[in-house]
Amino acid sequence: MSKPSSSSSTTTIILLGIVWAVVAVLFFLFFSAPTPSGDKPGWFFIGITVLETGAFAVSSIICARNWQSEQIVSGRNVWLAISLGLLSYVCGNIFFFLWGNVWGLDPAVSLGDFFYLISYVCLGIGIIQAVLPRRLNLEPPQWLIIAGVGLAGIVLAYFLNYQVLGDEAAPPEASVPVQAEAPAATAETPLAPTAAEANGSPAETPTPEAATSEEPAAATPDAPAWAKQFDTLMEPLASVVSLLYVLGDCLLVVLATTLLVAFWGGRFSQSWKLIAVAVFFLYIADMFFAYAVNRGTYQEGSLWEVFWTLSAVFFGLGAAVEYGISTRSRRSVRQRRAAPGN
Repeated sequence: MSKPSSSSSTTTIILLGIVWAVVAVLFFLFFSAPTPSGDKPGWFFIGITVLETGAFAVSSIICARNWQSEQIVSGRNVWLAISLGLLSYVCGNIFFFLWGNVWGLDPAVSLGDFFYLISYVCLGIGIIQAVLPRRLNLEPPQWLIIAGVGLAGIVLAYFLNYQVLGDEAAPPEASVPVQAEAPAATAETPLAPTAAEANGSPAETPTPEAATSEEPAAATPDAPAWAKQFDTLMEPLASVVSLLYVLGDCLLVVLATTLLVAFWGGRFSQSWKLIAVAVFFLYIADMFFAYAVNRGTYQEGSLWEVFWTLSAVFFGLGAAVEYGISTRSRRSVRQRRAAPGN
């Protein structure tokens, strides 16, 4: 009874992951385009948060199941570290949503950033623990592939984070003529009378108080005081946090390439290929994010953010495949040992 149950659970998780990925892609394709006013509805941000955070949470649970199983071939600590990394990403998404969508804050460093950085550390530890026991005996071309992909990833991350300049960096040349033409009205060139002056009534000059009252107020009325204090306290660490993101992305892309090379063949290669794809999706989303932020064009809910959700889905698929292969492998070994004549 256990064999069909294990196979059916793995198949169910794989089907659920595929459906989740398709729904996420369609949701972004249909609703990520901004409205004519340039804004997106609130339900859209809730939807993408549920899809992404839910995918990371479910994948964390699937990885935790591998950690609790004594039959996992790659080691229980591997999946414990990956599960904690995905769980940290869930916490980061929750705080990111609270800061930006609930409290209207836009700090340089938020509490969610620390959970994101913890997730990088945990994911890196888990992947390293999976690779080291294999005692890699790679050929020179394989090492060249790892070095080439790693170098390309490092160069791309450096360029997008430190070399891409935003549009606001350009000098405001267009504003100079406008300011020069502003005081052009003189006594020799009378101004056109307003509607009130034409009717014999004095024109009302807007006061500074009235002009100020028309400006929109800051969108942070519900932000708690401790969150604002935290933002102020962490603002000097913005450059350090940015550097840690770059280092984490570079490390993960090197480890993902090593996974593909080290686990390319063999019975247990399928699960780690999926994990490598998940890491690459995470790297792609982070690079799009870095580019948009440094260009000053980042808008939450852009189409490329679907790569974060796909990354979470593939982590769960890799964990499910690893569980199914491990349980079937150990069961077949016991059956061969119990067969007559052995």
